[in-house]
Amino acid sequence: MNKKAWLTGPALFVLCVAALFVTWAAMEPSALIHAFDQGGYSPFELATLPVYAAIVPFVWWKCPFGGSRRRRTILCLAVSVVAVMAIAKELDLHIRVLEWFYPDYVSDGSLVHGKLVKPDGRPLTGTPFKMRVLTNGAVPVGMKLAILFYFGAFFGVFAAGFAYLGWTWVKGVLRFEPAAWAWGCFGGSGVVVQIADRLPAWLDHRFGLDKHAAGGATAASSLCTCLEEGGELMIALFALLTIYLAHRARVREGAS
Repeated sequence: MNKKAWLTGPALFVLCVAALFVTWAAMEPSALIHAFDQGGYSPFELATLPVYAAIVPFVWWKCPFGGSRRRRTILCLAVSVVAVMAIAKELDLHIRVLEWFYPDYVSDGSLVHGKLVKPDGRPLTGTPFKMRVLTNGAVPVGMKLAILFYFGAFFGVFAAGFAYLGWTWVKGVLRFEPAAWAWGCFGGSGVVVQIADRLPAWLDHRFGLDKHAAGGATAASSLCTCLEEGGELMIALFALLTIYLAHRARVREGAS
C-alpha cells in the first residue's frame, strides 16, 4: 500500500473547502444563497441528494465491514437508515410530516407562536425538533413520538454506530489507514456544517447582527450558506470515499 494513501481524505477535504471559498468569492451573495439554499430544492441541494442516495446501494455493494454476515448486515443497514434520514432532512420531510399531522402546532417549519409555552409562560419558538418541545406537557404524544423517531433513526443510529466502531477508527488513524482518515474528514465536514449553521444565530444573539442585514443577503450570510450546504455535500462524498477505501482494505487483507 502507498505510504501516502492516508492523505487522500485530507487532500480532498482541503480541495473541497478551497472550492467553496472560490465559489463564494466569485458569486454575488444573493445569487449564491438562491443557488445553494431554497429549503432543500435549490440547484445545489438537488444535486446533493443523488450523492446521499448513492450511499445506500454502494455500502451493500462494497461492504466496508468485516466479521460475520449478521454483523455486516446490521452495520450496512444502519448506514442505509442514516443515509435515508439525511435525504429526508435535506428535503425537510421531517418538518413537512409534523406540519401535515399537527398544523395547529407546526407551521412553515416552526412552532406556532403562542401555542406552546415555557414554564415561565413565554411562548416556545423555533424548530419543533428540540428537547424543550419533548419536555413540554402541552405537546401531543404523537408529535413527541414522531420527533423521537427522527432523533433515534438519524442521530441515535449514527451515534450507536460511531460508538461501536469508535475504537477501530482511533486505531486506524494512528496506523495512518486511508479509510480512517477519510472518516475523520467526514466528521470534519459535519463540524463545518454545524459551525456555519449556528454562527449567524450566535452573532445575532451576541452582537445584535442580522445575518440578512438591510433586508438582503450579506457576504457573511452567503459564506455561511456556502459552507453549510457545501459541507453537507462533503459529508456524503466522504461517506462514499470511506466505504470504498475500507472495502479495498478488506479485499487486500483477504488476498494477503
